[in-house]
Parts: sequence; C-alpha cells; structure tokens
Amino acid sequence: MIISEIFHSIQGEGPNAGKPAVFLRLSGCNLRCKWCDTKYAWKQGGEMETNDIIRAIRKYPCRHLVITGGEPLLQQNGLKELLKKLKNYTVELETNGSVACRITGFIEQINCSPKLKNSGNPPYSLRVKPANKKVLYKFIVQEGEDLKEINAFIRKYKIPKTSVYLMPEGTSRATILKRSGWLVESCKKEGYNFSSRLHIIMNIK
Repeated sequence: MIISEIFHSIQGEGPNAGKPAVFLRLSGCNLRCKWCDTKYAWKQGGEMETNDIIRAIRKYPCRHLVITGGEPLLQQNGLKELLKKLKNYTVELETNGSVACRITGFIEQINCSPKLKNSGNPPYSLRVKPANKKVLYKFIVQEGEDLKEINAFIRKYKIPKTSVYLMPEGTSRATILKRSGWLVESCKKEGYNFSSRLHIIMNIK
C-alpha cells in the first residue's frame, strides 16, 4: 500500500473524540477539497509491505486504529490483507463516501464525511449508505447556508439525525472556535450532534 504516515495521537472528531488512537494515513484521494488540511496526503507517501505496516502500528501502546487519508477506500485490497492480519484492534475508517466499502466486516465504525458545495468538489452519489449500522456521517460546515444542503442530503438518503455530526470548518483554532458557537445552537435546534476538531484546536496531529 501507499502510506502517507503512521502516528499516535488522539481522535479529534466524532463520538470517539479524545480517545488515544494510532492513525494510519493512506496516500491518494479522488477529491480535491479546497479547505483540506491534509493536502500532502493527496500525493505524498511511500509504498510499504503489509508486515512493515503492522510493525509500525504495533510499536505504539494503543489498540484503537483510525484508518484515514486521503481516501483510504481507494486501497481496499491492501486494507483487507492488512486487517486480516491485524488482530485485537478496534478499527475506525474515515471516508468521503464516494467509494463503496467492501471491508465492513473488519471495521467497527465508518466515519463518512460527504463533501458539500463548500468543498469545491462537484456533487457525487453517496456510496456508503445508512443501511449499514456502523456508519455515521460528519459534515464540515462553513456557514448557515450549509445547513439547508445538509438537511436536503439526509432527507434524500434517509439518514437518521442521531447519526449526523456537524463540525466547524477551519484550519486554525480561532476559526474553529468562532464557528462553534452558532453551530452548537444549530445542532440543538435541528437535533444533530456537534463535534469539535480537537487536533486543530490543540495544534496536534
């Protein structure tokens, strides 16, 4: 597989925010979000054998693995081989939802982040559907108008509001905090979950 980086930190988003985790960031992405905070993962990376990846993951005293990118589902064959061999880990997978997931049996939680118009990407069909109970949906929000798009999206795909997390867009602590106040109020009104972005607020990986 083509790997961008492997590191030990805390999960910054979603229901497991604050939980220590090993991050396996795969290289390559099929989208080009204009506000992406990991653009280096679009192309930067090196090829690693499965056993070398396992050794790099196991050197950390943590059994919670977050697979991210880029778009990790572009390398599903390699991930399947890896997860077959990587025992006793709780696995989360981050995806933009544009690629169908064929490895759900190896994953406890799928964090699907469909990209809105604010990302600068053309619209695409959701390939990771809410029929799979392992899936939750995270949306990056810049302004109030984004909520209309999110509401229409979840109606179209029949996504339960309890499975939806809204996160403020921003690559700096100041921007995240500035957008969090009104977004929290919107979540309260609409019945969505709010997620901060701890890694950005704390300026850590």
